[in-house]
Amino acid sequence: MSAAAWQETAAAAQAELKSKIPKDWLLPEAILSSKPRNVIPIFRSCGLLTGRELEITEVEDCVALLEQLHSRKWSALEVTVAFCKRAAIAQQLINPLMNIDFEGARKRAMDLDDHLNKQGKVVGPLHGLPISFKDLTDVKGMKITLGFVALADHVSETDAVAVQSLREAGAIVYCKTTMPQTGMALETISNLWGRTLNPFNTDLSSGGSSGGEGALNGCHGAPIGIATDIGGSIRAPASFNGLYGIRPTSRRFSYKGNAMGFTGQAAILSSIGPIGRSLRDIELILKVWNAFEPWNYDPVVAPIKWQPAPVPTKATIGVMYWDEVVMPHPPMQRAVQMVVDKLKAAGHEIIDFKPYRHREAWDLTFKHYYPTAGSNVKEFIERTGEPVIPAVAKYFDRAKMLDVHELTQLFKDQRQYQTEYLAHWIATKTQTSTGKPIDALLTPSMASASFPHDYLPWWGYLSQWNLLDYPCVILPVTSVKPEDTKDSLYTPVNPLDQETYDMYDPEKFADIPVCVQLVGRNLQEEQLVAVAMAVDEAIKQ
Repeated sequence: MSAAAWQETAAAAQAELKSKIPKDWLLPEAILSSKPRNVIPIFRSCGLLTGRELEITEVEDCVALLEQLHSRKWSALEVTVAFCKRAAIAQQLINPLMNIDFEGARKRAMDLDDHLNKQGKVVGPLHGLPISFKDLTDVKGMKITLGFVALADHVSETDAVAVQSLREAGAIVYCKTTMPQTGMALETISNLWGRTLNPFNTDLSSGGSSGGEGALNGCHGAPIGIATDIGGSIRAPASFNGLYGIRPTSRRFSYKGNAMGFTGQAAILSSIGPIGRSLRDIELILKVWNAFEPWNYDPVVAPIKWQPAPVPTKATIGVMYWDEVVMPHPPMQRAVQMVVDKLKAAGHEIIDFKPYRHREAWDLTFKHYYPTAGSNVKEFIERTGEPVIPAVAKYFDRAKMLDVHELTQLFKDQRQYQTEYLAHWIATKTQTSTGKPIDALLTPSMASASFPHDYLPWWGYLSQWNLLDYPCVILPVTSVKPEDTKDSLYTPVNPLDQETYDMYDPEKFADIPVCVQLVGRNLQEEQLVAVAMAVDEAIKQ
C-alpha cells in the first residue's frame, strides 16, 4: 500500500468516527481553536451538558450511580445519553475514542428501563451502567484495530469473556478507546487514530497502552473503563489521569478475547482490569467477573472464588522510595512521603523495603517483550507501509531475535529471579512487629507523573511487577504543584536517571495528577484491595 493509500485509510476511519457524533453535540470552533492545556473546565463551560447531565456524569462513582439507577431516580437512558454526550465532547478535545455505538447503547438502555419498569427488578448488579472498553478487547460488532492501519475495518464477531460477563450483569457498551500502534508504548498514538491527549495537561501523555481509557475516564467521559496491562498499560493511564486502577495477577480473570490472540510471547502474560473513580468500583467489577466463573470459559483462569478480606486497622506496609535505577521526580517523592506520614498517623506499620536488582529485571523483561525482535507486529505495519511511531521504533532498534537456546535460558532466568524476589519479600518478616512478611508494598507509580509526547520513559516501576506477575493497585494522592521544584543537589546515577532528571520542570507538569502504587502477592487480589482501602482511607484523612 502506498503512503497516500494508508493515509487515505486512516482519514476515512477518522471521518467515519466523527460522523457518529450528533451534530448538536459538536463544540464550536471558537472553543476548539483556543483550548487551554487543562481542558477539564470546558465540560462545564461549553454549555452542551445540561445541569442534570453534569450531575450524572460527575457523580461520586459507579456504586453511587447504580444506587440512583436501581432506585429509578435516574433512568438507564438518561444516564447513557449523558455519558455518550460527555464522551463525544471528550473526543473533540483529547481524542480518546476509536469506535462509537451511541445508538446501540440507547437501545440497550431503553430495553433495560423497560425490563425494570415491567419486572420491578434489575437485570443484574450493573443494570444500566455504561462501560468503555479498550480497542484490543473484542466487543461484538465493534472495531478492533490495535492501532494498526491494516486493521482499520476489522470488526469483532464475538464478545471477550470479560465483556460477556459485564453485559449479563446489566452493563451497557457505548464506546471503545484508543491505544498506541502495537500496544507496546506508554503513550497513546497511532497513524490510524492520531494522538490521545491528557485532559489535565494536553502537552503531556495520557499514558499507554490504555491511554484512551485513562483520558476518557479522567475527564468523566465514562463511569468506569476496562483496560489491559502487560507492562504498565492499566497503571500508567490510571496514574497520569488521577484514577484508581488494578493490574490483577494474569491468571485471576479471563483475558480470552483480547489482542486478537497474539502477544508474541508467553512468559509475561497480559491481564485485564478496571480503571475508575473509587476502590469500591474496582472491587465491584472484579466481583462480577469472578461470579461469572470465567474458568468455565477460559482454561488459563485460576478457579478461585472471590473471598472479600477485612480492611485492616493496622497493616504492615513496605515502602520502596525508589528502585535504585531512576530517581522519581519531586512530586512523586512528595506523594509517597505524604502517604507514609498519613499511614503512620493512622496507626499502620511502615517498613523500609530495599529494591532487589530492578535494573536486571528490566533487562529480562525487555527480552521477553520482543523475543522475535517484533516480527509479529512488524508484519501488520508492513502490510500498509505506515511508519512506526517513535516510541515503538526505539524499541525495535534495541530488540534482538532470540534463538531457542537463548529463549530457554531466559525462561530459567525469569523463574530464578521470581524465586529470589519472593524470598526477598518473605524476608521482610524479620523487620515487622508481627513476625510476618509485609502485607503490601508502597512504591511510586512511575518516576514521573506523566511525560512529554514521544518521549521514551523508564518503565521499571511498572514492568517489574509484570515480570513477577504481582497484582498492583494505583491510588490518587495529589497533583503537581509549583513548589515541587527540581532538586539542584541531586546527582543522577546513570544516563537513564539523567534523562529523567533533565525532563522535569514543575511548570511543564502543571495540573497533572500524582498517584502511588500498592503491590501485593500473586493471586491475592482480595487482600491487596483490602489493604488498598486502608491506605486510601488514610490518604483521604
